[in-house]
Amino acid sequence: MPGSEVSSMQLRFAAPVAVLALAGATVPALATSSNPTAIEFAAAHQVRGDLGPATGAPTSWAAKALRAQAGRLGVDASTFRWELVRTSLIGTHVRGRQFRGGLPIEGTDVLVSAIAGRVAQVDAHGTSLPGGPAAAPVGELVAKAAALGHLKVQTLFVPAKVVRVLAPVGDRLVDTYQVSVIGRKPARAARVDVDAATGRVLAVKDSAKHADPTGQVFDPNPVVTSRNTKLRNVGETQTGVDLTLPQAELTAQLRTLRLQGVDATKLTAGILSGPYADIVAPVGYVPVGGKLDYVRTDPRFVGVMAYAHVDRYQRWLQSLGFKNVNNEPQKLIPTLVQGYDNSMYMPAEDVIVYGGGGVPDAEDAEVILHEYGHAIQDAQVPGYGATNQGGSMGEGFGDFDAANYYALTSKGFGDLCVAEWDSTAYSTTNPPCLRRMDSKAQFNPKVDPEVHVGGQMWSSFLWRLRSDIGTTTRSRSVNAITLVLTMHELLTPNANFADAVAGLRTAAKALRHPEWVKFVNAEAKRQSFPLNP
Repeated sequence: MPGSEVSSMQLRFAAPVAVLALAGATVPALATSSNPTAIEFAAAHQVRGDLGPATGAPTSWAAKALRAQAGRLGVDASTFRWELVRTSLIGTHVRGRQFRGGLPIEGTDVLVSAIAGRVAQVDAHGTSLPGGPAAAPVGELVAKAAALGHLKVQTLFVPAKVVRVLAPVGDRLVDTYQVSVIGRKPARAARVDVDAATGRVLAVKDSAKHADPTGQVFDPNPVVTSRNTKLRNVGETQTGVDLTLPQAELTAQLRTLRLQGVDATKLTAGILSGPYADIVAPVGYVPVGGKLDYVRTDPRFVGVMAYAHVDRYQRWLQSLGFKNVNNEPQKLIPTLVQGYDNSMYMPAEDVIVYGGGGVPDAEDAEVILHEYGHAIQDAQVPGYGATNQGGSMGEGFGDFDAANYYALTSKGFGDLCVAEWDSTAYSTTNPPCLRRMDSKAQFNPKVDPEVHVGGQMWSSFLWRLRSDIGTTTRSRSVNAITLVLTMHELLTPNANFADAVAGLRTAAKALRHPEWVKFVNAEAKRQSFPLNP
């Protein structure tokens, strides 16, 4: 069931560093300007406008643009390294971070974007805090042992992942091993920060504080397909323990979906894996007559659910032209293990874990896609959501993304209510909802909202915007996801609401829909989001 958000771990409805090969030339989208440079907007971390030509290697023109704007941005361009080049529907985006002593500095970033052969935006967040690499680091093995010992984890779902960074702790940068742990015994998912100099545990970012055979699945969930908001699991006690009893009313809501791209060789070993979804656990899938049909009490049922919905959604994105947005076998662990009553995306591991308490989270496809939305954002913007407002936009996008996609088949039923089936285990509203997308809350720039509250502001803003930019259900869903995913390419991990609203305007014009800008401005104003030029 839902809880509070923890930074650096995108959770329920909760960023993998997708390392792509260096991309080629900028994709044409707008007519080029004859002016050498023309600054339209400059703030503490961002400069936008016509900032010069983007010719040659992307990292070369990006470095030149960063050097030219470093004084305005208050950063030392020589301390940044380029790590990722992405192409989008509107152009080319070059990303990196600040390094010191060979280690990346957590919380820093740089993004240079080009549209139609011209640099259009430079973002940079740097730091001057003292500190550097430890003279004699304890090593990854010691860090792993410290993390597992601190959590008392005996067995793992997947091997622990270790990333070494300089992390801000108080007024210094501390050489830190970030150990990502997904424990099986006991059930525990957390990131443990270990001091590289001493091996001492500094902090724990814990998820517990906070979701071509055929197969039978819910699509998207039993409440939506039955149109019955009073439908409940007969074994549900709202205690976090799911009895998963057989139930004729639920069986009647099963639908048969084709599971595309399943690796036949892996399937002979009982592993369900394909180009866009990789079920890490459970295993033991055995097709019978070309079918992977399992009852709800079988742990493999949620595995088929997760594979079917992630694979189908990713294929939809690719049909819209998004060929490099988390285009990989996303690792998924849909579990019935009690103790996991939350779902989460673990960025260091690039793994999504779906909880098993109450109604199993992966029985609700809206939960499946919400978490996949976090993986998508981090594939586009590695480290996405470093700020409170960024975390809010992460939560809001996850809700919006699921609702926007399933609106294609819902025929208007429950579109504003997210995760109707999963929320029957804890919601007291009628209809039951994890969250809604019709929030009337106003953003207060002086107070950062709790991420799920802020998330409802962002999802409500996006949902209203969706209604403005299409005349049919399909055109609204296609236009909305195209606009939002294109906008993500213009954000940094430290982005806030103002950056995203400005990014939506830039994306709309680059997608050759300048008429959408007035809708972006109107809906942002309605939610009291900042309207920077």
